[in-house]
Amino acid sequence: MIIIPTEKPIDWRRPPIAVIALILINIAIFAFYQSGDHGKYLRAYELYESNEFAQFEAAAYLNYRKQNGILQGDPELYDQLSNQFDNDPSSLSQVILLDRDFLAYLSKERHQWIPKDKLASWDQVRPNIERNIAGISSIELGLIPQHSSLITVFSHQFLHGDIMHLVGNMLFLFICGFAVEAAIGPLRFLLLYIASGVGAGLIYSGIEVASSRGGIPLVGASGAISGVMAMYLMLFRLKKIEFFYWILIFIGYFRAAALFILPLYIAKELAQYFFSDDSQVAYMAHVGGFICGAALLALVQWQRPESIDEEFLEEDPGQDPRRESLQNVLQKIEAIQFRAAHKAIIEHQKEYGACIESDFIAINLMSLNKDPAWLTANIDYLKRSQRDQELLVRQLTLWKRLSEKERDQIDELSRSQFAMRLLDAGYNDNAELIAIELFKNESKEPMLAKLLGRLAVFYRNCENPGKAQKFEQALEQQLQRSL
Repeated sequence: MIIIPTEKPIDWRRPPIAVIALILINIAIFAFYQSGDHGKYLRAYELYESNEFAQFEAAAYLNYRKQNGILQGDPELYDQLSNQFDNDPSSLSQVILLDRDFLAYLSKERHQWIPKDKLASWDQVRPNIERNIAGISSIELGLIPQHSSLITVFSHQFLHGDIMHLVGNMLFLFICGFAVEAAIGPLRFLLLYIASGVGAGLIYSGIEVASSRGGIPLVGASGAISGVMAMYLMLFRLKKIEFFYWILIFIGYFRAAALFILPLYIAKELAQYFFSDDSQVAYMAHVGGFICGAALLALVQWQRPESIDEEFLEEDPGQDPRRESLQNVLQKIEAIQFRAAHKAIIEHQKEYGACIESDFIAINLMSLNKDPAWLTANIDYLKRSQRDQELLVRQLTLWKRLSEKERDQIDELSRSQFAMRLLDAGYNDNAELIAIELFKNESKEPMLAKLLGRLAVFYRNCENPGKAQKFEQALEQQLQRSL
């Protein structure tokens, strides 16, 4: 579910200097500082594996976790680690390498756990491994709750896990940030943005430490951006403003009192925090950002009301005829008038032309109206190959709703190309499922071999040797099959 405020269109007469500066800083840090992370980790992993340290460190690690009570009350996780160690001690390498508290424990207890004939090489090589791990951006400057500092509560906001994490955050920052900056000024915006991120990090750290789960570094601007979204709502208070929404297959705009949406934001994050198992998303950092952003803007409204540009907030942005036409379609959908909505979207496309959004709405309406042409239109939409993130997300939504029989009606080349685009955009799980399905059906499509090879390289780069080997073997079989 996505709901974002869109009351104010971008006005380049008020260029968002602070927002653009933040976006450029985040991109530069990701490109020039974080780009070396993979190499550092790979060097550490290769040294660790080549010296076979996991053969004796794995047992020590299980004992360490048990002694420190981190696994108390979670027998399933303990069993999982124990079975992993029994079946393949080296498979715990990734877990052990990133647990720096364990290294401190092992250094003190090394005579108990490290064989005498390995002790000299361990003393020489293990510090080198640790230097590489310590140099990884998320370890060096990410916010590790149990080891937070004044530096990391600030620096974690400018680091990102991968390119999609960066792009998503910067997109939300731009959409919401330019209006807030125009209303309160670039300097004040920058101060409140950073303060929201710091507050979000502190709240996240406190909760993680209290729940004994504080080992995963927090990186990303999400907390600060949540603060910006809360500021946006606080600026308009109870005034009805425009929001964009995307909930399942429903996409459109609606108007609501701005502050009524803030509790919805917080409730959504809390629900995901309590009910999303094994998620790596820092939901409580988002909650902290919303709370801090709202509180900080409320403080400005109380102490410096003259610093807020009320004239800008009251400006009528006017209506875009194309959007008004599309809004008419969406209102009919909300009223469950699907046939009327289908006629309206056809008229809209005649008037303004087809686009990714209107075609997606039309296809969904064809499905709801049980139009026999729905499947053909769906398949044509999935075959579009332009590199567009919005298109890809919508294609993936449609793909997931197709049955296996319906998917088989799409030619193997198009399916392989679709999987390649998904992999390039970071949707590796979905790309993998398509590749496996094609491989099991004994497809002889040449593009499938390229897809299998790309998946093997992807998982090799992600330090997942098990999956990498699986796809390397599949690639070999596919090449033999194509002969």
